[in-house]
Amino acid sequence: MQSRTLKSASLALTLAVAGSCFAQTTSSAQTAPARPAVQPAAAPEVKLDTSVIYARGSYGLPTDTDIWMALVAPTYETSDYRLQLTLHYLWLKGPASAAGGVGATAASRSESGIGDVAVTGTWKLAPANGWYPSVGAKIKFPTADDAKGLGTGQTDASFQFDVAKKLGDITPYATFGYQFLGRSTLYPMKDGAFATVGFLTPVSDEGTFGIGGNWRQPTFTGGKSAEELMLFVQQKISDSSHFQIFALHGFTDASPDFALGATLGWKW
Repeated sequence: MQSRTLKSASLALTLAVAGSCFAQTTSSAQTAPARPAVQPAAAPEVKLDTSVIYARGSYGLPTDTDIWMALVAPTYETSDYRLQLTLHYLWLKGPASAAGGVGATAASRSESGIGDVAVTGTWKLAPANGWYPSVGAKIKFPTADDAKGLGTGQTDASFQFDVAKKLGDITPYATFGYQFLGRSTLYPMKDGAFATVGFLTPVSDEGTFGIGGNWRQPTFTGGKSAEELMLFVQQKISDSSHFQIFALHGFTDASPDFALGATLGWKW
């Protein structure tokens, strides 16, 4: 029962969004030259991404659980670092709980409420030989109502390394990280590694197509690793806005069977 969790689902969706957002960032590497050793600092940018995601999965239970997630992610970014706040609201219907078989119910239920709040900081390392590396850290604060099954009521943290490299019209990208999940008697979470590997390629002057594979170690002892495939398309609307859609397919009970999402973003 431990692998039958909405926690796995929401975490998978969060990582998927993070992976697609990183892919958005690396798309600039397709045309951007490597930075010289000395250059004037770029003007800071304020960005806002808004996303809507739908996912369905059984998570090993007899009945599927449906999840709707609305995210708002304001970002402050300079040429050297990026600071992002992620806020989301959840609607779920089904027997799965937010974390662990302890919270699973025998029958379907409907719950809604604010999700956990996450703060992510990313430090962009100096590009070299076409490589665009960065390191980042994220803290998730337990603002979701664990009594409703929308969160674990615990603080989580993760660290990751991102890299991308332009190879002609193809830009491979990868994320490697490790997460530290808060524990309680009700939610005995397990720390573990995660990774995303994929590539980007332009499909038009303003459009980009990407594909990525997500993997994550089990979040519970005896649970299954998450394995997912994600496809996304990003379209530039103007110099200050873009639109992106993505689809995700999960291959284990630790992931949703499928997920669909759309993001509309602006920058100033």
